[in-house]
Amino acid sequence: MQDIISTNYASGKQTFIIPLTFGDVKDARDVITRIGYGGDVWELRVDLLSPNPGPLGEENLPPLDYVESQIRELQALSPLPILYTIRTRGQGGKFPDGAVEEALQLMLLAIEKGIKYIDVEIEWPQSLIQEVTAKKGDTQVVASYHNWSGKVAWTSEELKKHFEIANEFGDIIKLSIMSAQIEDCYELGLFIRDYQSRYTKPLLTIGMGANGQLSRITSPISLVTHPLMPFPSAPGQLSLAQVHRAQHLIGLLPAKKFFVVKDQASVEKIVACFQSAFDEMGYPYTCEASDALHASSIIPDGIEGIAALFHQWTGRRAPVSIMESSYHE
Repeated sequence: MQDIISTNYASGKQTFIIPLTFGDVKDARDVITRIGYGGDVWELRVDLLSPNPGPLGEENLPPLDYVESQIRELQALSPLPILYTIRTRGQGGKFPDGAVEEALQLMLLAIEKGIKYIDVEIEWPQSLIQEVTAKKGDTQVVASYHNWSGKVAWTSEELKKHFEIANEFGDIIKLSIMSAQIEDCYELGLFIRDYQSRYTKPLLTIGMGANGQLSRITSPISLVTHPLMPFPSAPGQLSLAQVHRAQHLIGLLPAKKFFVVKDQASVEKIVACFQSAFDEMGYPYTCEASDALHASSIIPDGIEGIAALFHQWTGRRAPVSIMESSYHE
């Protein structure tokens, strides 16, 4: 399976990771296709998985066989690669901080099942980190650090120390820090610029909380939620449509107008399909029928041709179910 994160990062294309917050992936069967539109990678939050219905407590340790069934379910539901994450309580999740052996067995399970990406917190014991990196095979390790205090600056020696640890063993680096003020996002942007002048390894940086939302809009790799998700996996998380709308407002995603040839069958349905797809994903685009020479060539009647052109125009998979609903109205 292609390493889409590294490929996108090298080409300058923004990557969108979608964290799933369902306790049981089966509960997402009816909505997961729509949730995934525009996304590149699922994040399977193992610490939020539970065979028992109802809210989770302060800690959650899902059984190994249940997690295995959840991996199978997600792989069957979607072709997108998976980022497998066990987020501990100390790093903002539900997994017990002291459950080192259980975490190791869960990580080895992910490697065995061919998971493309696995999050490994730098706070784990060296013995766990060394065993996972030694056995990872084709799995890419995301070395992660989270700080919720709001007191760690992107320019600080403390952050530099954690970055260096992550850079030692991660194929991808993730630094996620609570933003105390919006100015923290400016420092984050300069951190990324300095990093990219010296390194090529993918870097995922997040300013958590409302004051950090600008980072979720501009960072090369961003985690996005969806209105159909039970809840966002972190404070300040935005949907993909919100990110696109915000990018338009700050000049990163200019408005565009697309035209299709007016003299063809079902032209009204074709225009409606494109517009519903643009609206679903937050693109500042419009589609109109036109007799002008700059209109696109005649589109085959049906969703496949429309979806192919949407991908050509946006670089993203088309929200086919939304288009179908619009087409058959």
